[in-house]
Parts: sequence; C-alpha cells; structure tokens
Amino acid sequence: MLCDKVTQSSPDQTVASGSEVVLLCTYDTVYSNPDLFWYRIRPDYSFQFVFYGDNSGSQAADFTQGRFSVKHIPTQKAFHLVISPLRTEDSATYYCAFSTMMQVPRKS
Repeated sequence: MLCDKVTQSSPDQTVASGSEVVLLCTYDTVYSNPDLFWYRIRPDYSFQFVFYGDNSGSQAADFTQGRFSVKHIPTQKAFHLVISPLRTEDSATYYCAFSTMMQVPRKS
C-alpha cells in the first residue's frame, strides 16, 4: 500500500525577531523527485505561496527577499525552511507539502 506523508516540526515556535528559525519538514514517498512546497497562512488568514523546489531547481515568492531559503536534502527526504533574519511580519502558520504532479504556482 502506498503511503505518502509529510512530517513537520512543532506547530508552535516562539522565536525572537532578528534571529534564525529553521522549520523542519521531512517527507515519505516512493517518488524520487516530488514537487516540494512551503505555504503560509498569515494572521489575517491570507494564504501565501512561500517556496517551491525539486531536485532540479527552486522558486521563491517575491516577499522572501533573500531571507528565506530551503535546505533540500533528497537523500534524507528533507525540505527545511530557513528564515533569517526573522521579522515580525513573518509571523504565520507555515505548511510543508509535496505533490507528484507538477503545478508550480505563479509569483504574485
């Protein structure tokens, strides 16, 4: 039976502005090159694309301004989001997801 899943770090993290935060994400799938995503829901309930990546490249939303990056380690099936330096406006609920069908969101 095929069982795909994503495991994220603790849902609640309190981190001081100006520091670095690493949001952990591991995935389990039989596919060798899934499309990996980070999204977030802000306190005003707006839904935003943050980051996309696969084994051949990546794409980030404009607001990330070089402060957001991903540690993609395919051998460990890891796709961790790094935010540094952290700003107050980064406060949100972040979600890691993957797909086995290519649908890269457009920057907005």
